[in-house]
Amino acid sequence: MFSRFPFWLYNTALIAGAPLWLGYYGLRRRQRPLRLHERFTYCPLSHAAPRIWLHSVSVGEVLAGQPLACALREHFPHASFVISTTTDTGQARAREQLAWMDAHFYFPLDIPWLTERAVTSLQPALVIILETEIWPNFLRTCVRHQVPVVLANGRLSDRSFARYRWLGRMMGDLLGYFRLCLMQSDTDAERIRQLGAPPERVLTTGNLKYAPPDADERARRDRIAAALQQQYHLGDGRPCIVAGSTVEGEEPILVEAFARLRAGLDRLGCRLLLAPRHPERFAEVARHLERFDWTVARRSQPRPEDVRAEVILLDTVGELAAAYRWADVAFVGGSLVPRGGHNILEPAAEGRPIVTGPHTENFRAILTRFRAADAVWQLPLTSPDGLRQELQTAFETLLRDPGQAAALGRRAQATWAAETGAVAATVAALKAYVFPHIPALASIRGD
Repeated sequence: MFSRFPFWLYNTALIAGAPLWLGYYGLRRRQRPLRLHERFTYCPLSHAAPRIWLHSVSVGEVLAGQPLACALREHFPHASFVISTTTDTGQARAREQLAWMDAHFYFPLDIPWLTERAVTSLQPALVIILETEIWPNFLRTCVRHQVPVVLANGRLSDRSFARYRWLGRMMGDLLGYFRLCLMQSDTDAERIRQLGAPPERVLTTGNLKYAPPDADERARRDRIAAALQQQYHLGDGRPCIVAGSTVEGEEPILVEAFARLRAGLDRLGCRLLLAPRHPERFAEVARHLERFDWTVARRSQPRPEDVRAEVILLDTVGELAAAYRWADVAFVGGSLVPRGGHNILEPAAEGRPIVTGPHTENFRAILTRFRAADAVWQLPLTSPDGLRQELQTAFETLLRDPGQAAALGRRAQATWAAETGAVAATVAALKAYVFPHIPALASIRGD
């Protein structure tokens, strides 16, 4: 396949930058155990069945890919399934949530000899990449080995779209390596066409993150919710605000709003459960909370007095979705500061009233649907002091009026439930446009 993409320049830049990225991995290895060798070596798998390789960058993509993977296992019960991730947290979640898969490993560094080793060792019949991961050498290696690559649950934020447009026609050449681009929304589909993806290979199939959890995931969340209830006596009548996926710069705004809220609603004994987005910030957030005259509990360090805690720091990975079950009000972070926001669908699925900040560009389609249904309380764009006041007002209004909060939660749950067909649409698109052209898979279809 002819390509105008300058692979020679791209690979020269990778080699020139080797001291930087090797130093980065070396530093991370000192900070925490890191299976670095998995980014360089891949052992052939003994399972001889046709192999489907799912790639999910981090936790969010693993969760989005789980229902799709389970649906594909039903469709191809005799196939082999493997999953790769980029982040450590994603790898941990993949090993927990998708333990039934034949292998769990880190995605190869995008260096020609590494992508060659990965593809020849794993010998996939199909590669499915979740959301929008575009690695030139990996794509070219797959095409050279006649391995079809599908982009599933694709999306393009404002920032990504602007960055990719800078590549011009070269971006279109890279997108031509994808056999199919299955996008979350019509806006995402139009954007990827504008970047040069062949129009006949682009479909809108919806957002996989709307998919309801399967039986195993529901059972896991039930266990976590019960453990949280036992440790902190959640649901005992004291209102609880669950602030999830918070990022740097948000905790001071949240904590100040909470402090003023408690002063005004002291009789309610309001509590805050705070879940920072990135594990490396757990200690930093804990130190910030120590400045206040509150009883602070850490999920990772249980104590008998945790039941009296006014603030609970959820310094664990993979428990936030279950924690939302105990939210009288759910705040979804990454939105008070310009980080693009995070996914509001987990609290929506639980029927919780949702508050989010003004910066939600990464989830524009979802927020548009929820705002149209009056199913989310989104704060206006204003100064940090103004956001603190708006946040306090939203919390106070919903806690003082449980009826209004319950109605907001019901609308959120109904909006989520109306959009849960993405898994079926994705599988249908694969059946129509991809599977018939892969003899190894066509011969073992379970239906």
